[in-house]
Amino acid sequence: MSQIDQAFIQAYAPEQAYDTPPVGGVLPMAAEPIPAPHFRMPTNVAIGTAAYADTAVMQRELLVVGSEVPGSGTPSGERRPLSTFADPGHVASEREASFQPMFEVDAFRWPESVCSLLQSHQSLLNPVVEQLVTAGEAGRSMVGIAGLRPGVGCSTVLMCLARLLAETGKSVAMVDGNFASCALAKSLGIEFEIGWEDVLSGRVPLAESVVNSIDDQISLLPLSGSHPVPSELLAGIQTSVSAGVLRYHYDLVLFDLGSPGQDPQLAAARNLFEHCRIDASILVADTSATDARSGQQVDPMMSLLGSTCLGLIGNRRKEAVA
Repeated sequence: MSQIDQAFIQAYAPEQAYDTPPVGGVLPMAAEPIPAPHFRMPTNVAIGTAAYADTAVMQRELLVVGSEVPGSGTPSGERRPLSTFADPGHVASEREASFQPMFEVDAFRWPESVCSLLQSHQSLLNPVVEQLVTAGEAGRSMVGIAGLRPGVGCSTVLMCLARLLAETGKSVAMVDGNFASCALAKSLGIEFEIGWEDVLSGRVPLAESVVNSIDDQISLLPLSGSHPVPSELLAGIQTSVSAGVLRYHYDLVLFDLGSPGQDPQLAAARNLFEHCRIDASILVADTSATDARSGQQVDPMMSLLGSTCLGLIGNRRKEAVA
């Protein structure tokens, strides 16, 4: 058992323990995604051109460690009113209540790493999907996916879970909360000129920054570029309003938290937890790491995730090629 596994289990020992399932096989990681699909726009809004992600090619093994989802005070399947998640003085407008993404694509261009993982190791992710479905039906529908450190496959795991959740018939939204890289849209083969930053700053309504994939039945709230001080943007009321609208209109909302081990992404992640009311989370780590530093990183990460953490998904890196 690696030091990360031991540290994670020790961090959770007072509340719950985890059983370690068998380790999966070798996993080939991402090739570059293909260009952007065709946009369908109900209104005339300019969009960007196709883009490619610069992604390392890796081989990994997948390890999933999880636990039962605790109950919630929210009745199963009940949608909470928008006023629950926004400032008491804020009244949801008619446009927010009838939220409909303005942009549509035929399908996202999923990275090869996502397709390979689902083809080879879907059985290891199925229990995680069941947990998230149960959590969502219990009212814990805002899910944060965080990496222990950069390069562990946080975004890849998020995209895999989104596809599997959509296959269960759940409506799913992916939110790029990784202000350090803002790469989720590019990973899906699109470059979008309007992002969540524009919503948070009050320049555009939420519907004008969300892209819906018709074939995938998944929506994406992207970031259009890095912001020097994301915590200032996220501290505003628009963060809570955005989260409230997404929670109301989607069964599950997956937030890519990147690697919040240090500022500025740590401050951004804390604001996302506070203002978006993230109530479930998953930690992604390279469980092949044996150095003491990797194990020591678990405790501060658990202080961020706290009781929302459902478990750990570990990628055991065997080889990396730049």
